[in-house]
Amino acid sequence: MARAGQRVVLTEDRLQDRISVGVLAKAFPRSLVEEVIAETGAKEQRNRILPAWLTLYYVLALALFMDMGGGRVMRKLAGTLSFASRGIVVHTPSEEALSNARSRLGPQPLKLLFEKVARPLAVLDDQRAYWRGYHLMSLDGTTLDVQDTAANWDYFGGPGTKDESGKTLRGGFPQLRIVALAECGTRALVSAALGSYNNGEKTLAVELIPQLRPEMLVLADRNFPGYELWQQAAATGAELVWRIGKSFSLDVDEVLKDGSYLSRLKVPRQLHSQGSTDITVRVIKYQLKDQDGNATETFTLATTLLDPEVAPSNELAELYQSRWEIESAFGAFKSQLKGDGVVLRSKTPDGAQQELWALLCAYHAIRELICAAAEMTKQDPLRISFIAALDTVRGPVGDPAAFPPSQNN
Repeated sequence: MARAGQRVVLTEDRLQDRISVGVLAKAFPRSLVEEVIAETGAKEQRNRILPAWLTLYYVLALALFMDMGGGRVMRKLAGTLSFASRGIVVHTPSEEALSNARSRLGPQPLKLLFEKVARPLAVLDDQRAYWRGYHLMSLDGTTLDVQDTAANWDYFGGPGTKDESGKTLRGGFPQLRIVALAECGTRALVSAALGSYNNGEKTLAVELIPQLRPEMLVLADRNFPGYELWQQAAATGAELVWRIGKSFSLDVDEVLKDGSYLSRLKVPRQLHSQGSTDITVRVIKYQLKDQDGNATETFTLATTLLDPEVAPSNELAELYQSRWEIESAFGAFKSQLKGDGVVLRSKTPDGAQQELWALLCAYHAIRELICAAAEMTKQDPLRISFIAALDTVRGPVGDPAAFPPSQNN
């Protein structure tokens, strides 16, 4: 095994030691990596053993192997590069050098890389991805544990509990919050916003509004409805179907023939002086029932689709179940890619954010691989196992020649 700073030359009889990075190279080609490095000002000012472009691929590789130490991941990456270039020597830096390289790179190149590549992946005739011509999307949020350091607590905050005296005690770990927009038909995360635990989901969702399009129908759970966020989301031309919580009051203005009714989101007091007006919405109520026909839960949906002829209430009620696809996406992202119980490696806020953007990039690359396989085999991409695809990517099978180093570096 190579020690820190030792040169690695991989021959074909050590093929099992290389990392399967072909999927990353295909999703994030070297030219794009160099582009985001240049745009974010992260390019090295002088030649280093670990240049910025290689550091970025190293961070992506860390996201695929959350259970491996950084040095081991770098040795595998170095071996792959050596094998791909048939004998060109690649140095494996020390753990300290790897950490310093990550710090120099920062989170912005990974964020920009995700924003440039993340996109819907469904084909147009995919019935799970579209409804009456609308592209089905889902909006939701989740949290991830980060390292228990003072810097991370100060920046991210986290959950707490109260003792008998009423004093607030810290929870186990500080937490990073993410809100994302997912494509229901593929579970691809096409846009994301990161913040601290104390950032509400509505606050982060505002950052995703520019990603909404008129051809989209966006589903969301009861954490999101509110006058201002609804107004901004509807102004994009996207149609909305959002669940309403029990505490949210929507008066009946007009009952429609399918049993749904028109109501209004009332202008908050602080917006009256700005000339804002109430927003008309359509409300749909329905119940889930068990096998004996007993009601188990009542759902209340608000939608921008006001005409029951265009959007029958029974179809919207059934359609809302697609919202759970983003829950499945988060489950694969957190439990399978990151790993159950695995805390992000980084002890600093910048490092944790860099790591999270790298995980989002790796997740998208695997979803892209799944969708390509589904199209080739005429399967539903939701029926192809994420963990099976991940195991294939992590395993020894792949084409290292798809990841060539530049002639210049």
